[in-house]
Amino acid sequence: MATAASASALEIGISGNHFVDGSGKTVRLIGVNRSGSEYACSGPDGQGGFGYAFFQGPTNDRAIRAMKKWKINAVALPLNEACWLGGYGGLKPEFSGAAYQAAIERYVNRLNAHGIYVILRLSGSGPGDNVYGAAKGDSEMPMADADHSLAFWSSVAARFAGNHGVIFHAYDEPHKISFECARDGCATNADGSEGEPKFGPYQAVGHQAIVDAIRATGATQPIIISGIDFAGDLSQWEAFKPVDPLNQLAVGWNDFDYAKNLRRSKGDLRRLSASYPIVVGGFGDTDCDSDYSTKLMRFADGLGISYLAWTWNTEADYGGCSNALLGPKRSAYFSAHPSGFGKGIRKHYLAVARDR
Repeated sequence: MATAASASALEIGISGNHFVDGSGKTVRLIGVNRSGSEYACSGPDGQGGFGYAFFQGPTNDRAIRAMKKWKINAVALPLNEACWLGGYGGLKPEFSGAAYQAAIERYVNRLNAHGIYVILRLSGSGPGDNVYGAAKGDSEMPMADADHSLAFWSSVAARFAGNHGVIFHAYDEPHKISFECARDGCATNADGSEGEPKFGPYQAVGHQAIVDAIRATGATQPIIISGIDFAGDLSQWEAFKPVDPLNQLAVGWNDFDYAKNLRRSKGDLRRLSASYPIVVGGFGDTDCDSDYSTKLMRFADGLGISYLAWTWNTEADYGGCSNALLGPKRSAYFSAHPSGFGKGIRKHYLAVARDR
């Protein structure tokens, strides 16, 4: 089986309650999500849609250098399991299977070469022959599916087992399920009531099986495990965390201005941060400023929590200022010009970099 390049100079692991690099130095991930790789490959305009094939916007070295202007050191890539595995759901071969895998690997290698850690996250899943992203606007399913998600993670982990500049994120935003289901799996329903695709009843697979599948490949990288309620509830995270024989688990938590998880989660974040690294896998403001995000980042700074803003896309491509960090023109992918929301994020990131 082909494996991702092991020549990356980057190395990240977990020691105690923080990430460390290959020399044992503490690493705090301050970065962005790069939305597009979870849906463009299965887009409605004939698959490989929205004009960018595998991605939303450019991913070349020039575009990565623009990211570095914000002093980020981590990028999260949300992935689509059907596009990765290929061979079902009517996907075009040129945008799925081996072609998708190679495109993701090349982008990961480019990001690593620029000193950026990469979080590979399962975001787009679907049972049976269903494909996430075939209809624009789909949100995530309640939990990863038993039909494909373990095969996806076995393949991803095997391919990147030699690249220690990556982290695995088991599933982005579990919702409409219990902590027990998130760990052990259960029968659930993607009925569209939370914006997810209307795939109907299906068998969800839990975090424990995902961790086991990753470790069975020999991959030793850290694994992020999200809370429930769209990753906004951590109240029973520790009681229902999966067992990892390598003790390389990090806590995943999300928050946006419309969810307002911060106030009710502060106690859980303080408690868990004493024992585990925490990654805010997605956060943002939807009203064209960064007021809520700034409060969140300041709180996270006090606990050494890592965070990844949603999302490194332009207003032109992302349908307005809602969570788009760049804008307003597509040329912002190369200039790193911030949107109204992005201005505050960039300012804070530059200040944090000066203090590192």
